[in-house]
Amino acid sequence: MYIRNWLLMSVSIYLFAIGVYAFWSYLAFVNLDKIEWTGSLVFLPHGVRVIGICYFGYKSIPALYAAEITGPILVYPQYYFDVWPAASIASMLSVVMACELVKWSGRNVKENIISPKNFSNYRSLLLVVVLSALFNSIGSNVVTSLLANVVIDGIVVMRFFIGDVLGAIVLILFLSAVFTALKQNKLLLNDKE
Repeated sequence: MYIRNWLLMSVSIYLFAIGVYAFWSYLAFVNLDKIEWTGSLVFLPHGVRVIGICYFGYKSIPALYAAEITGPILVYPQYYFDVWPAASIASMLSVVMACELVKWSGRNVKENIISPKNFSNYRSLLLVVVLSALFNSIGSNVVTSLLANVVIDGIVVMRFFIGDVLGAIVLILFLSAVFTALKQNKLLLNDKE
């Protein structure tokens, strides 16, 4: 029963992450040749990482990593072969480090940062978003610069940070609005029912 639930959760997270990545990449790469901006201003896939690890715990990491690897390759295979797997590991570790830091800081949070079906505790989630964006902007750029022998300046790191924070917040607000509408229209069951 546990393996079946884990597989169902993993497939759901994987498909959701691939869908969000495909939607984001369509928006991000429409006029890429006309934009001189390294990094996304609203990187929605970072929100998927944060939601996956915060709500489903560390057991969601394999599905998230599979989506991190296959999403870019399926959408734009010519761009993402060199250092993308290592940078994806750094991105995943940034969310894990942020979650552990929030737990370690002594805040009154549960084992998986917030309870899976409680959408009212946004302070801890926002703290994880900001910390993981900071760790990801530094970590993934360090990995990229080391493995690809590219010089990354502070502006690129700042753009990654802003893109991760805004992307995660936009995705969380969108999902919050969707779940609120579903709950108000009684299309989503409450815990008490």
